[in-house]
Amino acid sequence: VERCEAYDGEEKIESVFDILTLDDDVRNDLLRLPDEKMADVAVFCNNYPNVEVTFQVIDSDDITTNDPVQISVRLEREIDDEEDEDQDDSDLGKVAAPLFPKDKREGWWIVIGDAKTNSLMSLKRVTLEKSQKITLEFMAPEEPGDYNLTLFCMSDSYLGCDQEYSVPISVAVGDSDDDASSGDESE
Repeated sequence: VERCEAYDGEEKIESVFDILTLDDDVRNDLLRLPDEKMADVAVFCNNYPNVEVTFQVIDSDDITTNDPVQISVRLEREIDDEEDEDQDDSDLGKVAAPLFPKDKREGWWIVIGDAKTNSLMSLKRVTLEKSQKITLEFMAPEEPGDYNLTLFCMSDSYLGCDQEYSVPISVAVGDSDDDASSGDESE
């Protein structure tokens, strides 16, 4: 780790992807591992997930107070064309964890929250092979206004691959149930 932090190349080494982009001789000099350990590093690096997350707020122009809000989220694993030919689809999402007592599959937590109020709005756990599309649903806030929610995509198996995105929503005044009930009370 110290050699990686002290590395004085063109780009700093901050993630698994940075190690993958190094030339073989630079990587070997930096890691200085025996061949069997280097093979373990290669397996880990090749299994490390590179997931692209896209999302869309459904009917974003028609969100009103206390109405359901839906966000469509798509996770897509980026796979090298070379790996795609060589790899069996059932191996996708398999965690490189040789000391784990049984096969471990990646799990991804998809979470919508409001950091300002420290509130959790919705969450789902999914498994991912090549791609997965889910819909998160939660109730719009009680007060109209602009909100900046956060979408988190968190791995239950790997450090350093979690992602977060800002999800702005505008909540308009909705139909109030109080208007209907106040008419009933006057009769």
